[in-house]
Order: sequence, then C-alpha cells, then structure tokens
Amino acid sequence: MTYLEIVNAVLRRMRVSEAGFVNDNDYSRLIGDFVNQSKREVEDAHSWLALESNLSVNALAGVAAYRLIGFGRRARVRLVHNTTSKNRIIAQDWDHFQTNVDFSQANGQPIHWRLNGLEEQDPKIEFWPTPEANYTIKVYATVPQLDLTTDSTEVTVPPYPVILGAYALAVAERGDDRGNNDLFAAREYESALNDAIAKDNFNDHAGMGTDWHVPGPRVRSPGVVW
Repeated sequence: MTYLEIVNAVLRRMRVSEAGFVNDNDYSRLIGDFVNQSKREVEDAHSWLALESNLSVNALAGVAAYRLIGFGRRARVRLVHNTTSKNRIIAQDWDHFQTNVDFSQANGQPIHWRLNGLEEQDPKIEFWPTPEANYTIKVYATVPQLDLTTDSTEVTVPPYPVILGAYALAVAERGDDRGNNDLFAAREYESALNDAIAKDNFNDHAGMGTDWHVPGPRVRSPGVVW
C-alpha cells in the first residue's frame, strides 16, 4: 500500500473524508505523521525479511573503519562475513573493545567488529585486528525504510499493523471515537503486529529441516547502531 492509501485507510476509520493527497489539509498531515510514527514502531519491533539488506565492504590493508553507505542510523547489523577468507567475523561490544583489545597488536585478519559512530548519518563499522591485507567483507543488516514523504511511496513492512498503529494514535489524540476507545484500538494494533511477526518468522524458517534448507550466511547475530 502507498503512503496516501494508508493515510486514507486511517481517515476512513476516523470517519473523516479521504484526502486527495497526504498534505491535503491539517488533519491529513497529522495522520501522515502518525503513519510514519507507526511505521517506525513496526520496523523496530522485528527484523523483517523485507528490510534485509547487505553491503560489500572493500576492506583495505591498514584501514580499520568503514562507512556503511546507505544503511542509515536506524540500521541493525545482523551478520558480518569475510567472503575472501570465508569466515564469520564476530560482534564485540564497546566494553570488550576498550578492556580486552590490544590496539598495539600487529595488523592481521579481522576477527571482531563493532559499530563506532556515524558518518553522514550512516554507521561506521570497525574491524579488529586492522586488516593486514585487502578483504571483501559482506555486512548483512536490517535497514528500515526512510520516513514516507511522497504519496505514491509503497510501505515496505506489512501495512495492516501500520494502519492500526496510526489509527490507535489518532484515537488517542482525539480522545474518543464514538464507542471505539483508544485501549481497544491499541489492542487491535498489537494483535495485528504479533500476527505479522509470526507470519514473517514462519516465512523466515520455511524449508528448515528439509532437503531444501542449506545453512548459509543468513544466521543472525546481534548488532546495535551506537
């Protein structure tokens, strides 16, 4: 569904006339804001298959840190794989890097990674040891969609929980929906979100335990943009 279609779905539930475009009037703009807020909540609730992305980092000898171009500050890195040496690089947190890493150690094949700061709103990934040679390193991440601004932009995550989340926000903002209170609307949203997550998890594990399942680099590991 498009941004405008979702806004109009919320307007209909609020018993308000549909808008010709999101910025049609003050109220449709407010609903547009609620849609983006709901979309963010849905995106952050789960590592959606539709939001999975990857980037090849051309790591150079003597260079430890790299910008993950296009990932944005809300990205969640799931897996880092050295495709040159065919091994997984393990995530380590800030405390580990500060207390257990000897930065004076000679350069070598990277065995750990962490996210360290931002560059032009993209996260920077840092490897340790600093590469002693050139490597191609694949970074897999959940990358949320940018806020919706254009009427025709399609939402990437499941639209139904986005609609109900925006509706719940609209009901709470208005204070009364002539019989459909904000608590009931919030419960509908939570139910729709849980159902969508369950379906996505089912699709994620489709083929597990069968001859069609071949373990690969989609194994997930925790990562946080600092």
